[in-house]
Amino acid sequence: PETIRGLLTHSADWTPTMREQIMGRTSLTRRVQVLKRYGWGVPDAPAVLHSARSAVTTVTQDEFVPFDGPDYSMRHFRLHQLPWPADVLQDLGVENVELRVTLSYFIEPSAARRGWRNRYAYASHGLRFELRGPTETTPEFIRRVNRRAAVEEDGRQRSAGGSISWMIGPNQRNKGSLHQDVWSGSGAELARSAVIAVHAVGGWWKNNLHKGRRNRPVRYALLVSLRTRQKEIDLYTPIAAELGVPVIGTTTIEI
Repeated sequence: PETIRGLLTHSADWTPTMREQIMGRTSLTRRVQVLKRYGWGVPDAPAVLHSARSAVTTVTQDEFVPFDGPDYSMRHFRLHQLPWPADVLQDLGVENVELRVTLSYFIEPSAARRGWRNRYAYASHGLRFELRGPTETTPEFIRRVNRRAAVEEDGRQRSAGGSISWMIGPNQRNKGSLHQDVWSGSGAELARSAVIAVHAVGGWWKNNLHKGRRNRPVRYALLVSLRTRQKEIDLYTPIAAELGVPVIGTTTIEI
């Protein structure tokens, strides 16, 4: 169900009129205001069911125990190595590519009224995704993920640094339990950013140390789409080969 819910939003697109208003807004705050009006657009059934040579979607379903230790001080997370073709992206050079990421999961709400006073008292937990920067090593990336999670749990606003390529950025997308954003940049830059981290931020499971929830795993679906406007670029075949997905000719493949 996490995947089905995520696909409905992940496959949606704006009409030309919607896109003109959204892309015409330069500030993240103004874009979010338009997104509140239109959402992510109109769901597209072919986009849900198919990948094309120049537009590929991968779906990952996973689960993990988000916190550990006597006071839940140890944070766990997942690192997903994305199977996109680095050599093909490098060959694109400065050509623009689009990366759409959707993270879908469900929370256990707390019925207590304290949830209205403390943002971490209503939801059992929260999940976030982060894309490794093109110049970051994996250890540097992990340290950044941990720092940002700690800042958010302390109730402070996260720095917008590194989010200039995202359409709405982490401070706006991390609401609720369905998070989506679109990254745009050069193929060469994206080729060096092939890792996405999924990590947890604390809710009432962590803060209340509820005995029945300490070791309960959380499930999620991570949907990632890679798209280029160059129709002759074949992104699908090398990704399918790495994942062991049968390639049927060169037409659109149903997945």
